[in-house]
Amino acid sequence: MEQGRAGWTVASAASVGAAVPDGTQNGGAGASGRRIARALAAFAIALALMTPGMRAPFDKDAETQSAQWIVDIVKHGNWLLPLDYYGYVERKPPMFYWLGSIWPWLRGGPITQTEARLPSLVAGASVAALATDWAAADLGAAGGWLAFLFLVGSYGFAVRANVALTDMVMTLFLFGAWRVMRGPLNGASGRAEPLAAGMLLGLGVLTKGPVVIVLAGLAALIYIALGRDNPLRFARRGWPYGMLAIALALGAAWYVPAFIVGRSQDWGGVFFDENFGHFMPAAMGGTGEAARPVYYIVARLFGAMMPLSLLAAPLLIAALAGGFDESRRGAVRYHAALALAVVTLFSLGSAKRDDYILPAIPPLAMLYAGLFAGALRRGTTAARVRDVIAWAIAIAAPVAMIALVVVMRMGVHLAPLDARLESSDASYASIFLSGVSKLQIPFVIFIAATIAGGLIAVYGLRRRASAVAGAGIGLISLAGSVLFAGVVRPIEAGTRCLGPFVNRVEARVSAGELYVTVNDEELAWYYRSAIPHLPRELARNGPAEGRPTYLIARPTELVLLAPPVRRALVVVMHSGALGGNQPTLYLMRAPAAPPAEAGAGLKADTGSVK
Repeated sequence: MEQGRAGWTVASAASVGAAVPDGTQNGGAGASGRRIARALAAFAIALALMTPGMRAPFDKDAETQSAQWIVDIVKHGNWLLPLDYYGYVERKPPMFYWLGSIWPWLRGGPITQTEARLPSLVAGASVAALATDWAAADLGAAGGWLAFLFLVGSYGFAVRANVALTDMVMTLFLFGAWRVMRGPLNGASGRAEPLAAGMLLGLGVLTKGPVVIVLAGLAALIYIALGRDNPLRFARRGWPYGMLAIALALGAAWYVPAFIVGRSQDWGGVFFDENFGHFMPAAMGGTGEAARPVYYIVARLFGAMMPLSLLAAPLLIAALAGGFDESRRGAVRYHAALALAVVTLFSLGSAKRDDYILPAIPPLAMLYAGLFAGALRRGTTAARVRDVIAWAIAIAAPVAMIALVVVMRMGVHLAPLDARLESSDASYASIFLSGVSKLQIPFVIFIAATIAGGLIAVYGLRRRASAVAGAGIGLISLAGSVLFAGVVRPIEAGTRCLGPFVNRVEARVSAGELYVTVNDEELAWYYRSAIPHLPRELARNGPAEGRPTYLIARPTELVLLAPPVRRALVVVMHSGALGGNQPTLYLMRAPAAPPAEAGAGLKADTGSVK
């Protein structure tokens, strides 16, 4: 293969996979049929593996508010600026909510949490199929399926295919655009690729905002820099500007009318906060929301792909010591550029959320797959380190599972372990240990798959069949991902779900008046409408005689009531949900005597109680 300065030839990369190991590009109709069949199989298998996680109850307000915006589109036709039950305008572009509205709108029925999550599930399966096809083009069929195993086997990816949030749909459009951009970035002169990339980026803008364009642009700059190419050579071409114009035009088709219609609701201010305020620190005028240390994104990404994250060591060694095969360097550099762009941009931003790592997981899964599918040269330090890590995973994972079963069956109590964990982590650990000790069917399957994966990996390592060893490691990772995303997480979410509590509240207060102190999207979702705010007069003086008056409040919200009103509250029922600051239903009674300091407890009143 003709070599350029960076070990990758522009001519050979002009079209994606112009000559690839499994012949999918130049093998005629038969190869094309196999390629389509492989992608469809990957899509179907990913759907089957990730669907069980859809049954997890909604937890907290993010998903419930997203579902309410979908409800507003279906019921009231507010396709431009949907409102939640409290009348709060949707803050982000509506592509996710449009997609979530299609099926409920067609069938005309109530919206379930599964339907609200459906766009994420389909997008996640599509990303898995795209990664499988792309990796097969670069690495051969074995590499494609390894990429599939590593991607769906990453808990951080699988779990986000089961949430009613925008990130998975955005990742699909960004990942698709990045694949199409590969040809133009490597010298292809056709017009179809920039057009397709611009349209995909535009759809990404309609899903998450301008950050999609920023990520694609930063990835392109990193790719050019890693290849030691001159960026001015690309600046003189027309395709980047055409692609950008198409993306901006698609985004403007919604942003412009949204700005016009949303002026009365300060939509422009919300837009600034969402796209710039969260990125900047509070000291520079940012919102200060979700501010975390600079290393947070790297740490979360590492945890989200365990045990595969351990393979970052040979990947880094190969990059620094020249351990990559000459024919794979360009592909490695291209996938690494997108992962680095995601990590760099969100590490520099003030706001750092777990969802931000998602676009980095597919390219990393493909890079890790390449370590076992021909990307490394034999006999290099990176290859030896890869084998050491593979041996460690192949032995440690099955041994740990067997030892855990033996210990749990002996009746050993591991409560001290829970005491050192956060509330949610302790809950996960408790559910997992209980399932193992009782040998429940999903946990037995998990243990069996882990042992089988270890045996397959050991066989491959002994036979020096790296692809077989990678398949064993992938099976271990997949077993853990499916168990936690499809079994443990739904059980844990059920322990924190407020749905049963709201059902009991409805039965109890049917003859009275019910209020909340602040907007609570989760309570409103299960109540199927907004629960009215407690009027200011009631917060100051308590209720008068007449119909029973009830209040749902969390412990931190009680400061919004005057002290005498707070002392007169009667606990009716607790939510019973795990976790701190859970709501309680109170019966409000008139204070014993009108207090002189009736307004003293309202210092924290900022308008939430109306």
